[in-house]
Amino acid sequence: MPDYIPDSFDNRATWFQNLKQQVNANAASLNIDAGTLASFNALIDPLIAHYQAVIDAQSALTQASGDAQDLFVTDNQNLRAFIDQIKSNPAFTDGMGAAMQIFTKNNTPQDAAIKPVIAAVSERGHVRISGTKNYAERVNLYMRRKNAPWTLIAVKAKRFPFLDETALQQPGIPEEREYMARGVN
Repeated sequence: MPDYIPDSFDNRATWFQNLKQQVNANAASLNIDAGTLASFNALIDPLIAHYQAVIDAQSALTQASGDAQDLFVTDNQNLRAFIDQIKSNPAFTDGMGAAMQIFTKNNTPQDAAIKPVIAAVSERGHVRISGTKNYAERVNLYMRRKNAPWTLIAVKAKRFPFLDETALQQPGIPEEREYMARGVN
């Protein structure tokens, strides 16, 4: 049986706000006394505040991620020029390049060595996949249910976290899933 309380943070926050507004607007018609109404508001107000805090944090993360990417795009050429200058220094060694992770022709990682690392955490309504791309420009993410083939769920994802909102095969019944990431350049 489907639950009337939504799963996502955004929808749940909107639902809480609407519920508070409607209960307060209809309290007299429903013969809800002032004490009961005060108890309801004391119950729902922290829920609204916490869900709004999550929404605000997600929005700030999205904005900060975009700002960081924009700054990188702006400064990318200058950064690469500086690194090229370091690499052309006669005292520069492959060991320095490896330590700085600015690979030279002698120690550039092979495609097979570029292995993104991910972690999946089940949350109500979705699975949050976080991780590192480990030198890959982008990653393709795959998911499979127990004893099922891999399914591509994200193509050339640029950043983490990624939310897998793939529906359960049987609503309300937990299922086992595996996740895999492959680097693509």
